[in-house]
Amino acid sequence: MRKLWIACGWVLLVTGVLLILMMGLAWLGGAEASSMITSIVMGCLFMVLGRNFIVRGKHLPTYSPADNSEVAQEDHAVARRMIIQALWIGGIIILVVASLVAGLWMYFSIHGK
Repeated sequence: MRKLWIACGWVLLVTGVLLILMMGLAWLGGAEASSMITSIVMGCLFMVLGRNFIVRGKHLPTYSPADNSEVAQEDHAVARRMIIQALWIGGIIILVVASLVAGLWMYFSIHGK
């Protein structure tokens, strides 16, 4: 569970940095400032949340896989459930976004002329 919290924290932290970097470059490139500022603020929130996840993960107790205690087994089961839920949610998000993009692409290809 500890490693899972830390890994999620790093993903959020890197996502926040990339979001700030991309939106900052878009702002410098001439994009509208009002939409860029909100995205930069969201990137900062991602970075704060990522740091919070990393700190929480480092404070969680560690259980070795060789440890046969009830607590260690429950911890590994919960971690597996969280990973499976994250994969399902990620897959659903990817399918929804792909469907929207395909639908918009078909709509604009038909009505764009």
